[in-house]
Amino acid sequence: MDLKSLKECTIPFDQFSLHWRFDDESYKKLNQIHLDQIKPTVPKAAKFLWQYSSEITENLRLRHNFNCFSEISVEDETIKKWLFHTGLAFQKDIYIVWQTDTAVITKWKIFVKFFNDFYYFPDEISIFDSSLNWGLLIHNGKVVFGSNTYD
Repeated sequence: MDLKSLKECTIPFDQFSLHWRFDDESYKKLNQIHLDQIKPTVPKAAKFLWQYSSEITENLRLRHNFNCFSEISVEDETIKKWLFHTGLAFQKDIYIVWQTDTAVITKWKIFVKFFNDFYYFPDEISIFDSSLNWGLLIHNGKVVFGSNTYD
C-alpha cells in the first residue's frame, strides 16, 4: 500500500464510523456534492495512514523537522481564516486521520469549509498530503501547522 493507491481503498460513506458528523440532521447535514468529496478509507488504509502520520505528528508536537510553525486555539473565531491563510492548494487531496481505523481523503477546501464538523473536542487529528511538506495536528485544543518553506 502507498499514498497513490489509497483512493482505491475507500468504503461507502454510510459505513464510515463518523458519518453522523456530516449526514445526520441532528448534527450537520452536508449537501451531497460536499459529501461526495469526503472519501472514508477501509480500516487497513486508515492504519497505513495512522502509521505514516505518526512521524509527522511527533515532529509537530516537538516542533522539529519543519522550517515554520504556527499555532491557534480550536476555539478561536478566526480559525477558518487562519486555515485559509496557510496557503495550501484548495483542490489538493489531503489525508485526515483520527484513529488507527478511521481516516478520510478529501480536499483542503472541504476541510477548511467544514472544520467544525471534522473536529469535535477531544479529537486528536493528524492531517497531511502526499507532498509531506507540511502537517497539521489538532491536539489538546490547539491546531499546530508545520511547513517547509523554500525561498
